[in-house]
Amino acid sequence: MERPAGPDAREACAADGFLKFFAQEWTSHIVLALARHGALRFGALRRQLPPGLSARVLSARLKALEAAGYVERRDLSGRVLHVEYSLTPSGLAVDAALASSESLMSAGLSKTGQKETSGS
Repeated sequence: MERPAGPDAREACAADGFLKFFAQEWTSHIVLALARHGALRFGALRRQLPPGLSARVLSARLKALEAAGYVERRDLSGRVLHVEYSLTPSGLAVDAALASSESLMSAGLSKTGQKETSGS
């Protein structure tokens, strides 16, 4: 089956890239933590996330989120290195979309998007 040509194909590709980006392990967790707790320093953010997340992976995900425009990195250094991370307006919009998807899941939709039935 061929993909549709024209504007619909371009929209599907844009959504595909967006979904692949946020499907990377820990990316949505980071967005949710920053949305719930506001601006956080690296260590404080790491404490808000599951313990399996390494500092190296967190750093890489934050850099990717910053490059994509979802996270802002603010250097508040005086004598001591002090960097805070917070969501941009685009990041807040992603949080709202993630919250909507959580609502769908809690309404009884399975991972396949079909209504779960009892007695399987």
